[in-house]
Amino acid sequence: MPRFCVVINGVAVYREWQWDKIVKVKEELKRLGFKWDGSCWSTKTRNLAVLSEVRRLLNLTGEEYLSLLSAFSFDVSGGAVAISGPLPEDLRRHVVASDGDVHVVSLSGFLRSFVMESREISQVESFEEFVDLGVKRLLELLKGAQVWGNLDEAVKNAREIVLASDRLREAFNRRRSWRVAVVGPNYAKLNFLASGLLKRLAELKLKYNVVKKDGELEERDLKLVKVEKGDTYLLKFPVFVRDRVVKILRELGYVAQLAEVEYPKVSYKREFSLFPFQAEAVENWVAHGMRGTVIIPTGGGKTFVALEAMYRAGVSALVLVVTRELALQWVERIRKFLGVQPGMLGGGERNVRDVTVAIYNSAVKYVDELVGRFGLVVFDEAHHVPAETFKEVALNIDSPFRLALSATPEREDENEHLIFEAVGPPVYRASYRSMIESGLVVPVEHYRVYVKMDEEEARAYASLPPDNAILLRNVAAKSKAKIPVVLQIVSREVALGSKVLVFTQFIDQAEELYKRLREAGIQAELITSEEGGREVALRRFSAGKSRVVVTTTVLDEGVDVPDADVAVVVSGTGSRRQMIQRVGRVVRASPGKKVARVYEIVTRGTIEEALSEARHFDDFIEEAVCRRVLEKELAALLKKPTLSNWF
Repeated sequence: MPRFCVVINGVAVYREWQWDKIVKVKEELKRLGFKWDGSCWSTKTRNLAVLSEVRRLLNLTGEEYLSLLSAFSFDVSGGAVAISGPLPEDLRRHVVASDGDVHVVSLSGFLRSFVMESREISQVESFEEFVDLGVKRLLELLKGAQVWGNLDEAVKNAREIVLASDRLREAFNRRRSWRVAVVGPNYAKLNFLASGLLKRLAELKLKYNVVKKDGELEERDLKLVKVEKGDTYLLKFPVFVRDRVVKILRELGYVAQLAEVEYPKVSYKREFSLFPFQAEAVENWVAHGMRGTVIIPTGGGKTFVALEAMYRAGVSALVLVVTRELALQWVERIRKFLGVQPGMLGGGERNVRDVTVAIYNSAVKYVDELVGRFGLVVFDEAHHVPAETFKEVALNIDSPFRLALSATPEREDENEHLIFEAVGPPVYRASYRSMIESGLVVPVEHYRVYVKMDEEEARAYASLPPDNAILLRNVAAKSKAKIPVVLQIVSREVALGSKVLVFTQFIDQAEELYKRLREAGIQAELITSEEGGREVALRRFSAGKSRVVVTTTVLDEGVDVPDADVAVVVSGTGSRRQMIQRVGRVVRASPGKKVARVYEIVTRGTIEEALSEARHFDDFIEEAVCRRVLEKELAALLKKPTLSNWF
C-alpha cells in the first residue's frame, strides 16, 4: 500500500492509503498551500485554521495533533503561543485563531493593550518598567494554563516587539504626563477626573457630634475633600487625609507626584531633661511618624513632652492653647527651655513668628496667616476645645507633624475621635504610678462626705420630674447642708497649713462660700467668670498670702493653677474628665508632700450619689484612701491631731 507523507512546520505525518484517497487528500492540501518537495507535501504556517483542516483530512490522533500544535507554537517570532482549555478573560481579546478549545494568543497584543490602557501606569517611572510590569501581569494570567510552545521565548519576543515601538513609547509618555497629579500637603491638581474618582472621594468623611439645645447629641458627616474646576481640577483636603487621597489617585491610575513643603528650620536649644515615661512618650510619637495623641494626667509634665517634640522636629512650630494665661506660660517656657522667643496670637497680641503660641479662637480667626508656615502643630488641652473650633483649626492648618496633649481625651460630646483622626491616635498613655515614681505627683486620699437635705429641700427635690437629670442635679448640688461642712473642712485644712481649692458648679454657690469663709476669718480668693483680677488672685494664693481659692468651672482646666494640697468638690457634673482635672490641680508633688486630699461633698438620697460613682477616678489616679464619711462623723474626724489618725 502506498505511503503518503505530509510535513507541517517540520513535523512529518505518514499514512498508508489507497491511491484514490491519496489523490483526493493531495488536492485538498494543494488548496491549503502545501507544496510537493519530491518526497512529501510540505508547508509552514501560523494559521490555526490550516492546522485544524489538516487534522480533519489526515484524521490525526490526539498525540499527532498535539505534536503539530507544539511545533506550531514554537514559531514564536511574533510573540504568540497556543493555549488549550479555559482561557483567562483578559486574554480573550488577544486570540488570533481558535480551534475548539485551543486558542492562539498574541502576547505582544496583550502587552500593547497594557501599555495603552492599564491604570498601573501610576506605579512606574519609565516605559521599560511599565512593559516589565505588563509581562508580570501576563505571566500571572498564564499561571496554571495549558500552554503549548516555548513560553519564555514567546514572552521575550513579545517584550522586544513592544519595547522597539516608538509609537507605544510616545503613548506611554503622553498617558503618564496626562495622568500626573501634583499633590501638596492639602491639595492635588489633576488634568481630568477619572471614572469613579468623585465617588471614592465622597467616601472620605469625618463624623462628629453636635450638642443640640436639649442636650442630645446629633451626629453629622463632614465631607473632607472639595473639588474645584478651573483650567485643571483642584482637590482640597485636610493634611491628615493626604495619604488616603494619594492611595485613591494611584488606584485610579494617576501618577501622584508629591510636592513637599520646606518648612523653616529652627535652631532650638535644649535646656531641660525628661523623665523616663516622658521620653518614652516622645519616642512613641516619633515612631508613629510624628503624629499622635499623648495622654498624661495633670501634673505629668505634658509641656515638656511637647518641648521635646519641637526640639526633635527642628522645624517651625505652632502651639495652640485654650486661654491667654496658658499662652503666656507657654511663651515663657519656650523662651526658657528652648532658647527661642516665640510670637503670640490672641489675647491682644498678633505677632506670628516661626515659633508661635496661639489661642484657639484667634487661630480660627487668622487661620489664613498660619497655613503653610508651620511644620509642627501642638494641640494643648485638645479635649477641652469645642468641636467646631477644633475642627476649623485642625482641618485648615496644614502642618504634617502633629501632637495632641491631653490628660483625659474622652469628651462629653463624644468627639474624641476628632482628635484621633485629625492629629493621630493615642501613641502613649502615662500611668499614674510612673508619675509617682518620677516624683511628679502624689497619691490621693479621697473622702466622700455625705450630707442630708432638710425637709423643705427634700420635698422640693421629690416634686421634680424624675427624668430631668440636670434639674435634679442642680437642686441636689445646692443643698444648704453643704455650706457648714465645707467650712469645717476648710478651717481644719488651713489650720494644718494646707492650701485649698474649693470647686463649685454655680457662681451663686461660690459667692456664698467665699462670703462665709471671709466671715470666718479665713483669707480666701474668689475666681469666677464674673470676677476680674484672676491673675492677681492666683499670685496671692501662690505666695501664700491667701490659703483658699473658691472657684467655679473656670479653673477646671486651661489655667495653670499654683500648687495646692487639698481639693473640696462642692458640686459638679457626672463627668470623669471634670473630676480628674479638678483632682489634678492638687496632686503635684512638692517638698514634704506625701498625699493630696480630695473631699467630695455628696447629698444623700439624690442623683448626686450616682454622679459621684460615675465620676470616680480610681482607675486613672492612684488612691491611697477612698472612704465614705457621714456628716455626723465629720466633726469627730476633724478633731483628730492629724488626718493620718483617721484610720
